[in-house]
Amino acid sequence: MPDRRGVGTAVANVRGMAGLTPTEFVERYGRYFNVERVEAIAGLGFMFVEGPAEGVWFEDSEGHKFLDMWCMGGTFSLGHRNPVVLAAAQDALATEDFGSLFFFSEDKGRLAEKLAQCTPGRLETTHPTVTGAEAIDLSIKLARGSTGRTEILYADHSYHGCTGFALSMMARGSMRDYAEPLVPDFTEVCFGDAADLASKISERTAAVVLEAVRTDCDGAIPPEGYLTEVRRLCDETGAKLISDEVVCGMGRLGTFWGCDYWGVEPDMLVTAKGFSGGIYPMSAVVTRPECLDFFGESPYRTISSFAWSNVGARVSLAALEETERLLPRLGPLGDRLHAGVMSITDRFPDLVLSVRRAGMLFAIDFADAGTGLGFLAGMFAAGVLVVASSQRGDVIKLYPPLILEDAEVDLFLDRMESVLSKMAPRG
Repeated sequence: MPDRRGVGTAVANVRGMAGLTPTEFVERYGRYFNVERVEAIAGLGFMFVEGPAEGVWFEDSEGHKFLDMWCMGGTFSLGHRNPVVLAAAQDALATEDFGSLFFFSEDKGRLAEKLAQCTPGRLETTHPTVTGAEAIDLSIKLARGSTGRTEILYADHSYHGCTGFALSMMARGSMRDYAEPLVPDFTEVCFGDAADLASKISERTAAVVLEAVRTDCDGAIPPEGYLTEVRRLCDETGAKLISDEVVCGMGRLGTFWGCDYWGVEPDMLVTAKGFSGGIYPMSAVVTRPECLDFFGESPYRTISSFAWSNVGARVSLAALEETERLLPRLGPLGDRLHAGVMSITDRFPDLVLSVRRAGMLFAIDFADAGTGLGFLAGMFAAGVLVVASSQRGDVIKLYPPLILEDAEVDLFLDRMESVLSKMAPRG
């Protein structure tokens, strides 16, 4: 049994809930969450006991307020407890339950119809799943089934989830190494390098799996024309192009989907996170009809017990419609935030090296990992949540809520400037 004697000390000075401090929380519940993990989180200064959440704000259980500029990678892109999405859930729960994966309903039909309408080109057929990783796994199975091939090409430093097929595309390191050997026949390509892809794609390639922007690692934006060339190479070899829209979709890049940002139609589109409005676990794979030619007479070849309840269908339909309504404001909003971030970071060249932006996704390159993580901790102490790359501590990312208002932009910029000023070398 692990030794738990140091856990309370590790979190003694971190915020917690009234009547149950972080120390008391860990002493009471810590062993149920893996003591080593709890201690590691506390060591990062990131021990947080959740309280209420509303709009762009959330609180810890003592009532300390935080401006959410992470949004769980886009899960809360419409804000916490978005009133439109929440009302859809409440209305559904008043008359419906989960339903059955074997049955159809008008709720499910309306959601599938909406997905066909708002996704590009010939994407039409929807496959319900629960999580982004599950949807990625399904898309790979569909690619292998429809092509009769096995090889999957994916970008270096990717993050597509932690399940079986998805984990085989994980960036090398602690998140995947412990589970080796992984599913075979996955080959890495250099993100944004069309020549490298051309040298590796062939008639044995089932699919190429890409994000429109490499979100987890560094927010890298591929060169103009890259996704168009990927589409051409897939057409030339008969491989399927799978667009991972778990983060890049639902308005994150200022367009409905990341593939819209580049004007490219994939063979399959995977959506999750913001697809549920942060209210209900929902994800989906939307495909061109020909991706299903192999299904034949086996309609239940792929099923998921908790995929697409009637309640969830109404929640996601509301999230799609609300995202569509917000799209026109995202360009000006992103421009305003970008101008402010650049104005501030230009004054701290010893701390900040560069800033990348694609729509409403920002990546800030700091001088080194210590500086990046110091900024993360400083913003947390100032009541703003941003996030570091899981692969690089020198890259801090912003996933602003799509409902952000000018006053909240100003507040974020004020606190960012204050934190950087405190970090700047004196003299």
